Amino acid sequence: MGIQFNQVSYFYRGVKNETYEAINQITLNINDGEFVAICGQTGSGKTTLVQHMNALLKPTKGTIQIYEHTLPLKDKKTKIGPIRKKVGLVFQFPEYQLFEETILKDIMFGPLNFGLSLKEAEEKAREAAKLVGLDDEILQKSPFRISGGQMRRVAIAGILAMEPEMLVLDEPTRGLDPKGSDEMMALFNELHEKHGKTIVLITHDMDIVARYAKRILVMDKGKIKFDGTRELLFISDEFEHLHLAKPQAYRMMEYLSNTLGYPFKQVFTEEDLLAYLKEVRHE
Repeated sequence: MGIQFNQVSYFYRGVKNETYEAINQITLNINDGEFVAICGQTGSGKTTLVQHMNALLKPTKGTIQIYEHTLPLKDKKTKIGPIRKKVGLVFQFPEYQLFEETILKDIMFGPLNFGLSLKEAEEKAREAAKLVGLDDEILQKSPFRISGGQMRRVAIAGILAMEPEMLVLDEPTRGLDPKGSDEMMALFNELHEKHGKTIVLITHDMDIVARYAKRILVMDKGKIKFDGTRELLFISDEFEHLHLAKPQAYRMMEYLSNTLGYPFKQVFTEEDLLAYLKEVRHE
């Protein structure tokens, strides 16, 4: 079922009560099972868009269907919690939200908040910890006495323990070194491919976009300017106006084609490029 935006706009109010339009008449469907990347320059409306997906923000105009729930909520007695159980939002630097005395208790917090018993919450927490690669031995440690990469895994496990249908990730690799970034994206891709999680990813890293995303949305000035595949994005007539970089492997392929005369082929990863070079050199 997923999420459907219908002519959604959102306005922020300034200090002098003036209004600023962050997103403008967005109509968008995100279906179960997709891996969607959302790109665009700073201020384009990406974060505002995804904060509507778990009701952190509610539309100024238009409606959003989030699984069986509709925003704005017509009945003020209806709780937001069930929506946030369906859609888990992972903020930039989610490790800053850790606060419990042990890792296990931190991961258990969400399930307990949704009414599970201590035993049930612990079972969900241990399952989530295993999904993100945290061993049982680490669960009794303080979340503040582990590495930054492990802290981020703990924070993500806390979201997964609530068993969301969809994970919305706002720059999840920001601040990580290349190895940590690769490990984090491999984790999300495994959650998508092996566990059926719908992934919505905000990132500026076009190498990540090209490697993992099956569908790409590009935002500019509060509107969706492109919605399609990576193959279509990089040959789009509008690409130069979207303020995006091409993936490193794609740029290298263009260089080899322009300077050495290699027949051009769309490649998106280093592995794709190396395989192509072996093919044309008959190795």
